[in-house]
Formats: sequence, structure tokens, C-alpha cells
Amino acid sequence: MLPITVYNQSGGQSKSTITRDLAVAYPELGLNVLIADFDAQNGSVSNYLGVDEDKHNPDADDLTLHLIDQGKGPFRDLIRTADDGIDVIPSHKRFNRVDQRLDQHADYLEASKPPEWEYPRYERFFQVLQDNDIQDEYDVMLVDPNAKADEGYYLALYATRNILIPAEPTRGGIESIAGVEDSARNFADEMDINITLSGVVPSKVDVGKKIHKEYLTKIHEQYPAPVYFKNLGAFEKAEENYETVFSQLKDGRIRDYNADIMPKFRTLASYIYHRAGQDLPNGGWPREDLFHGNDIWGEVDLSQLTTGGPDAAEVSQ
Repeated sequence: MLPITVYNQSGGQSKSTITRDLAVAYPELGLNVLIADFDAQNGSVSNYLGVDEDKHNPDADDLTLHLIDQGKGPFRDLIRTADDGIDVIPSHKRFNRVDQRLDQHADYLEASKPPEWEYPRYERFFQVLQDNDIQDEYDVMLVDPNAKADEGYYLALYATRNILIPAEPTRGGIESIAGVEDSARNFADEMDINITLSGVVPSKVDVGKKIHKEYLTKIHEQYPAPVYFKNLGAFEKAEENYETVFSQLKDGRIRDYNADIMPKFRTLASYIYHRAGQDLPNGGWPREDLFHGNDIWGEVDLSQLTTGGPDAAEVSQ
């Protein structure tokens, strides 16, 4: 299973939007995808996909309870299937206090442990996945934490060891990329693990703004960034209708000038997979189904997506 954390410490960077539509690309190749939603806010990916009806139900089972060994039923019963066929572990308001719940769990266990024992706090999500053989059932897992460097972010990082960073092409966006790299590197050093930068995705790009084009070029030159996404009404419409942009495109409800959205997501999906050193089934998508580039972005080197990935950059070095 290829696990990826999609994260930026700044809000409004299209983190959940990219998670949602990236997840729908992989099943075109027959890959099984799971989204783990760690964002307890209302505008989360499970809300976008219409599977968050239990978010405010205090009697509902949720991931937080399973992290502290108090699940109300089988872990797999948490998983919901959205209309686009994507499996989701929905968010729940209880996750807002996951740090407190883990503190209580640690105190409870420490009472019966030797003094040198340390609570495996950040390993808990990884352990739950392993205990329930999730890695054997899914080919890709995308984790969408809240836009804060909090408990959920580090639980996700430990479990995935790969991070994809969406960022607007602005000075703040550039600074947020550096901030995510620093937090991931420090955490990797602390936990003695390797964390790979899967890529950077410029989002909400307005090609009519000179400043956006300038920062878009900087991101493209400085980071592994295979595609970019414009600020399109199609994304907002998808959120309003609890669906994905792929659904709109396949149903012919998006104008022709937005037709490069699907090729971009396929290219991003391919890039991430090969950057992790893995091969897509049957060689991946045909070249004609991928994003080849344009006058703004330049030509995309698609050869790396069919002959094995480049050496991935580790943020933990």
C-alpha cells in the first residue's frame, strides 16, 4: 500500500479538494483507495463526499476511539463508501481532542508498565492499520489532516512517511512549503524515520496575475511539481453537490477549457506512484490521457512516468 499525507499548515490551499479528486484517479487503473479524514471541521473531505452524517453524533464509533482501544465495533465498520466508489474513514468531532484522549490512554497504560516504558503515541494510527490488515486491502491511502501541526498531522506522518504539499503560488504559499518541510524533517529526526516529499502542487492559480505566474515558476523550479491547478468554479460546484470533479467531467458538465483537469490528476497520481519507486498496473495511463504541459507550465516529461520513478527527495535528510 502506498500511503500519503496531503498537508499544508496554512488553510485554504485546496488540501481536501486535491485529496478528494486524486483519490478518484487511481481506481481508473483498478487500484483500491482509502481516504482517512483527520479534519473534524465541517469543510472536510468526508463532508465533500457526503459521508459525514455521524460527525456530530456522540454515540457513533470513530477513529479516535480505536486509537485508544475503545472502539465500539470492528474497525472496518468505520469505513464508508462514497458515490464515486472511494472508501473513506470519515472524520468525527471527537478527533478535535485526540491529543487529550491519547494522554488519558497513556496514563491508563503506564499504571501497569515498567518505568522505562514509553507510550507509542505517534505510532497509534499505524498500529491500528496494521492490526486490521488495511495495507493488504488497499493500494493507496490518502490521509487528510487538519491544517495545523497538531496530533493528527504527526499520526498521519508516522503512518504514511510520504507527504504531498498543495500550495498557492504566493509568498505565503512558498513559505508554507518550507514550513511543512521543516516540521516533517524535525519529526523524522525525532522518530528516526524517513519521510519522502511526494510532490508540491500549486493550487488556486490565477494565470492572469503576474505575481501568481512568478511564484508558479519558482515552485516549478525549486520543487518536484508535476502539475498545477487553477482556481476553478468546477471545484466549488463539486463540493456543493457532494461529488468529485471527475464525476462532472465524465457527465459532460464541465466546459471544454477545463478538460485538462482529469489529465492533470492522472499525471499527479502517476508521478506520486513512481516517485515512491512503485509501478502502476499495466504501465499506467496511456500518454494521451496525461497532462503534456502548456505555454504556462512548459512541457511535462512523461518518460519518468512509464519507465520507473526518479530518486525521491527525502525531507528527513
